[in-house]
Amino acid sequence: MRALLIVDLQNDFCPGGALAVPEGDAIVPTVNELAEGFEHVLQTQDWHPAGHQSFASSH
Repeated sequence: MRALLIVDLQNDFCPGGALAVPEGDAIVPTVNELAEGFEHVLQTQDWHPAGHQSFASSH
């Protein structure tokens, strides 16, 4: 079995997102191409409730 694990590839880190990274969406075509070669593709998503201690505004 072959699996691809994609970590935190989500809209929040793309241009226009809440935590945008410059050109964060540039990797999407490459990831999509890689995913075609795997039997299983798993994705993780980072999420925190409002006011979570990981936000700078909470300190």
